[in-house]
Amino acid sequence: MNFVPSILIVDDEETVRQTFRDVLEAEEYEVTTSSSFTEAKELLRNARFDVALTDLMLPRESGMSILGFAHEHDPEMSVVMVTGHPDLSTAVEALKQGAYDYIGKPVTRLALLSVVERACERAALLREKGRLEAENLDYQRSLEGKVRERTARLRESESRYRDLFQETRRAYDELKSTQEKLIRTERLAAVGELAAQIAHEIRNPLGAISNSVGVLRRDLDLRGDDRRLLEVVHEEAERLESIVADFLKFARPRPIHRTPQNLAELLDDLLLLLAQKRPLQRAQGKKKSEIRIEKHYDPELPIAGLDGAQTREALWNLLVNAVEAMPGGGVLTVRVQRSREGDVEVIVSDTGKGIRPEDREKIFEPFHTTKADGTGLGLAIVQRVVDAHAGEVEVSSEEGRGSSFRLRFPIGSDERQSIPTPR
Repeated sequence: MNFVPSILIVDDEETVRQTFRDVLEAEEYEVTTSSSFTEAKELLRNARFDVALTDLMLPRESGMSILGFAHEHDPEMSVVMVTGHPDLSTAVEALKQGAYDYIGKPVTRLALLSVVERACERAALLREKGRLEAENLDYQRSLEGKVRERTARLRESESRYRDLFQETRRAYDELKSTQEKLIRTERLAAVGELAAQIAHEIRNPLGAISNSVGVLRRDLDLRGDDRRLLEVVHEEAERLESIVADFLKFARPRPIHRTPQNLAELLDDLLLLLAQKRPLQRAQGKKKSEIRIEKHYDPELPIAGLDGAQTREALWNLLVNAVEAMPGGGVLTVRVQRSREGDVEVIVSDTGKGIRPEDREKIFEPFHTTKADGTGLGLAIVQRVVDAHAGEVEVSSEEGRGSSFRLRFPIGSDERQSIPTPR
């Protein structure tokens, strides 16, 4: 279906209106006529025209009023001013006000058709421009909507992938930790079994030596250097017996037997024993070094289900290590508190020399020691006891400022037996 342009003719002369109508309708334009400004306004309100041909001089109003009203209601319509009194200043003013063109009466058929054709082309171009702009605006809005939707989906996907990554990372960390524990357990089991065999072979002759020294101390009245040498043999035999006992404790751990334990009372007993066996004051040249003990116990700490003997042994090893790390004196801090997860935590801290970074990953390995007379089993036993309670051990240290060991024991009834040594 072909598009038929719509023309509005506004003129107070019937002859002019009819002549314009006849000429334009002969060219298949759709024509509407009006004789006044008031009538033309109603037509412009209720219909859409491509071109308006209006006389400049109308009763009570001028064609300039039609021009303003037409542009207010339909900016894309082309308005052509027609007058029987052509005047250059009037034409310039009409063009300034937005008129498309200006023609003077009498209007020839050729001039009328020419100006209307051009005015229709302009109106068509403006309407096409408006349509394309509207389509472009709709497309932009649609595209923006799709972009927002896609962005939201991408953010949602990113959030899901981030959560998945975190879950995968946690699972990987847990797997890595489990693998490390398994490797450590297998290594400790193998080394422990070997140590147990060696310790067993040493224990028999060591017992004979200890018994013989005991008889000699009882029956012989030795004095001076001879007595001193016998005492040295006795002391070294006792020390060797203690080392062998540590080997056997590590190599053949007892099963965990949980009973209600008050960790605050247990630690107080150990600290009292520590003060008796390991003097907290030592002579350092002309000065005395002193180790001060600070205790911080949570008064609302619950009773924990622990193996009392093995827990006591693990805590004793930590306390002894802390004291030995401060030969020049310092502060030994003991804390017992609830963890964020609700478990029981024991934290033993010192202000000693600290642990070197290269030793930090090896301190729980059996027989690794930095002490001249150490066996390297103290912290390995601590690790094994805590593992048997399904707990965790954490260590933080800074050279020259001290170390802190955190032992976490679950309160729940999740009972885990000590790991048996392969036979």
